[in-house]
Amino acid sequence: MYRVRFITLTAVAALLALPAGGHAQAAKPKAVSHPLEGRAQCLMCHTAGAMEAVPDVPASHVDRPNETCAWCHAPGAAMQTKDAPAIAHPLEGRAQCTMCHGGTMPQIPASPADHEGRDVKYCTLCHTPPK
Repeated sequence: MYRVRFITLTAVAALLALPAGGHAQAAKPKAVSHPLEGRAQCLMCHTAGAMEAVPDVPASHVDRPNETCAWCHAPGAAMQTKDAPAIAHPLEGRAQCTMCHGGTMPQIPASPADHEGRDVKYCTLCHTPPK
């Protein structure tokens, strides 16, 4: 019951913090507070109910595989050390980011090497669309 209230209050607080356009710059996620060596299977401990003293993965992360955790939560991850640029164009008809940002069009910046293998469904977690 406590978790449901906490998640609900957190969601309400996040919605209230959004600017009028409905998009906020992605906040820096909490960095992992323990060594990662030998702990690459994040969901072994962070799955709901796995370990009482360990925070559960949030509902918004449920279908994400283990390898995506480090993209945002590793202490040296780009998400921790710099801000992701906003998307400079509307997304309508442009939902497949790698069609243009895949390195095939010289006038359009390719996605960086550390984005290799990332599914386009994750782009707007860090890069915010225009208002």
